[in-house]
Amino acid sequence: MTERIYDIVNGGEYEKYARFVRRCFELYSDIPVNEVLDLGCGTGGITSVLAGYGYDMTALDISPEMLSVAQQKLAGKGVLLLNQDMRSFELYGTVQGIVCSFDTLNYLESAEELETVLGLCRLYLEPGGIMVFDLNSRYRYEKIYGRNSFVYEFGDDMLIWQNCYRRDKAKCDFYLTMFSECGDGYTREDETVTETFFPLGTVRKATEKAGFTDFMLFGGYDLSEAKSDSEKWYIAVKAK
Repeated sequence: MTERIYDIVNGGEYEKYARFVRRCFELYSDIPVNEVLDLGCGTGGITSVLAGYGYDMTALDISPEMLSVAQQKLAGKGVLLLNQDMRSFELYGTVQGIVCSFDTLNYLESAEELETVLGLCRLYLEPGGIMVFDLNSRYRYEKIYGRNSFVYEFGDDMLIWQNCYRRDKAKCDFYLTMFSECGDGYTREDETVTETFFPLGTVRKATEKAGFTDFMLFGGYDLSEAKSDSEKWYIAVKAK
């Protein structure tokens, strides 16, 4: 079910996010960015836009279902698709840019896993290259998600999104229920996913340990300053 929801929830952000990534590459990279890894690419929306900009894209995701959708979306664009776990991924060579979007890193379970993934990213990112990623902020988990519920209608389909943020564990459980029209009735699909909140100090320490420098923190695609009520943290770091 997640692959069906992915484009519905994130589709309106693909162009804006990709423009933000390109701007970070142009402003902050010490080397020309030609080859880019989309880590946790989902259904390939951002990959597609970046490929359209002329980047040589590699798209990696743990979900075969996500990659199946991405394969159709990216047909003819020369993108290399890899079905791998980001905690242990391998590339065929190095890249000059990495993007990891839509709170993909929040799906990691611990600070140790975050350090592992960032370490692998640094391994495959050429010195002077840029990694761009985002994380959900404390404000989003506590004030937006919390124990709130949301209902979304998509044509004849409906998504019920219930949240449970466990502050003591820094974990947020998402209980997703999709009702889809089927003949004279509806089918129901249920799924539960969990995210981890990582404080900025933990994130900064993990990037430094992995071999990144120039920790740049933004509150939006416009490179604006992150504030206490920013729902997302957008971060760019440079490989030493």
